[in-house]
Amino acid sequence: MASIIDVCRICGSTELHDVLSLGDMPPVNSFLRRESDAAVEKKFPLAIVFCPQCTHVQTTHLLDPKDIFEDYIYFSSMSSSVVRHGHTLAERYAKEIALAAGDLVGELASNDGCILKPFRDTCRVYGVEPAKNIAQVANDEGVPTLPEFFNSKTARKVREEQGPARLIIARNVVAHVPEVVDFIRGVAHWLTDDGIFHVEVPYVVEMADKVEFDTIYHEHFSYFSVAALDRLFREAGLVLWDVEDLGLHGGSLIARGKKAGTEPTANVKRYLEKERAEGYSTIAPLRRFAERTRALQTRIPEYLYSLKAGGKTIAGYGAAAKGVVLSNYCNVGKDILDFVADRSPYKQGKWMPGVHLPVVSPDRIFAAKPDYLFVMAWNFFDEIREQLARYETELAGKFVLPVPEPRVVATAPVSAARPETKK
Repeated sequence: MASIIDVCRICGSTELHDVLSLGDMPPVNSFLRRESDAAVEKKFPLAIVFCPQCTHVQTTHLLDPKDIFEDYIYFSSMSSSVVRHGHTLAERYAKEIALAAGDLVGELASNDGCILKPFRDTCRVYGVEPAKNIAQVANDEGVPTLPEFFNSKTARKVREEQGPARLIIARNVVAHVPEVVDFIRGVAHWLTDDGIFHVEVPYVVEMADKVEFDTIYHEHFSYFSVAALDRLFREAGLVLWDVEDLGLHGGSLIARGKKAGTEPTANVKRYLEKERAEGYSTIAPLRRFAERTRALQTRIPEYLYSLKAGGKTIAGYGAAAKGVVLSNYCNVGKDILDFVADRSPYKQGKWMPGVHLPVVSPDRIFAAKPDYLFVMAWNFFDEIREQLARYETELAGKFVLPVPEPRVVATAPVSAARPETKK
């Protein structure tokens, strides 16, 4: 079931303006176990609207989170970039706030615990993860994890049982929360008086400027500007204290909150002024984004068909959420791609939602030797290119990226693709 949301999730305004519709779309993680399951596959409207009162951008339809998150197939540790990021965060905060053995670091939507693991050398850790199957993996690997959705009620429970947290991390989860103000209020309750709330979210300005329409899917309820985050934090009793760029996922932000009474850094003011100067307090940049997205709906498949001319073959890489949205919106199916490779064993042997492309192990690439590899998980392209160096160097294969314009990537220098080792 999907319910219509006709009020702003942050400020409650009913004045919401249409931005873009991607049509009916299957939930991005509803992979088919059998191709015959296509007969009962469900699709729901996927569209976003803009709130002129607080600049928040949100989806128009709400799927029941229990149908999406309680049995999940995305595991953070599948990405070496995310694993490295966890070590970076642990090193950063061990120095910045002098974490000690008795301190607690909490993570919301902690997945399989790969971000919290490096913190265990310094302090206590505790995760909250609604996907029961993934929470079990984290617990089995020594990361204490509560298999529940986080909200203000959960916050009272974990503070009573675990104590207050000096650092709370929420990576790519705030955008997934329907009752987002209550969620942040829960953070404010769990946080120590001097604690830091570390948030990572896709940045709506980057999404619009780079035509990253495949960032939009049912699980992403919100698309944040800094102005919207500032309003959200204030609504929940926190201060948006600091903001910085984060290169992951095609352009994201690290937003950091503290309890009321803290003065924001100059970074917050700089971002707010930049957004106003570029028109993001209005709907105009989003309307341009919508126009460019509609153009890509035909341009991407036409480009791929042109590459296939003369008997060339194309396979896909990355059965990620972005790939599901992109392939369905642009109708990139079996007539274009022979298969889609993905590292996750939880997706291999299944079929992608909507387009029903078979998902296989990356080993298939070296057996089938496609001329082109269409990278739908483009936000991890550098990591993918490194993992598949042999595809370029030995098979002379070429990578294709979809946004902001479809293009073949220039071949990497041999020295960059395969560095020499000293003896």
